[in-house]
Amino acid sequence: MPSRPEPPEAPPPVPQDPVNAPDPLDGLPTLRGVARPSLWLLLVPVVLYGVAPLVANRIEPRVLGVPFLLAWVIAATIVSPLVIWLVARLDPAYRLNAVEPIPADDDDPDRPTGGGR
Repeated sequence: MPSRPEPPEAPPPVPQDPVNAPDPLDGLPTLRGVARPSLWLLLVPVVLYGVAPLVANRIEPRVLGVPFLLAWVIAATIVSPLVIWLVARLDPAYRLNAVEPIPADDDDPDRPTGGGR
């Protein structure tokens, strides 16, 4: 039985210079300089939970048989994900599928990374 010739080996990958490597995010939409006022709506859940002890810290009136404070917290728990969903839909980053820059993107590439002990 004739033996099959072995395929040629692929050349080893050439290591890229991390300083001059192409940015994998090039060509994607960005949000530099775009205002994002809808993010202020994220304060609604914070305020709902924050004012609960001041506004709703009482037992009476009962709402559906539970104390008012518990009803308030349940309502805030239901409203919070709805507000977060709304903020995501109103945010230009979501609508444009844009890349959101993070502070680590602006780090000095020459600075060593990793953690020594």
